[in-house]
Amino acid sequence: MDVREAARTAKTYIANVFADEGIDEVGLEEVDFDDHSNLWKITISFLRPRGEMDRFQAAASGYPAGTPTMRRSFKIVNIDDGSGSVVSVKHRVVEGAD
Repeated sequence: MDVREAARTAKTYIANVFADEGIDEVGLEEVDFDDHSNLWKITISFLRPRGEMDRFQAAASGYPAGTPTMRRSFKIVNIDDGSGSVVSVKHRVVEGAD
């Protein structure tokens, strides 16, 4: 598996698993290959709804009250290099992000 295939697999997996949450802007952030475990560790980010704007947020942004607020989430997708299967998805804490 090459890096492009690993990245494509990770993005597709995230888009499918989180589809019912209404995520948007799925993007590649980082790629790492662990020779010891033979795993691709692909960091993917995406926007996901997190609550609704109150009337003050809405007034400041120009959107109607109740509009969903979006926050960027980061996930590390571990993919087995030999099989191409996703082994796990873990939350990645990014300083300065929610």
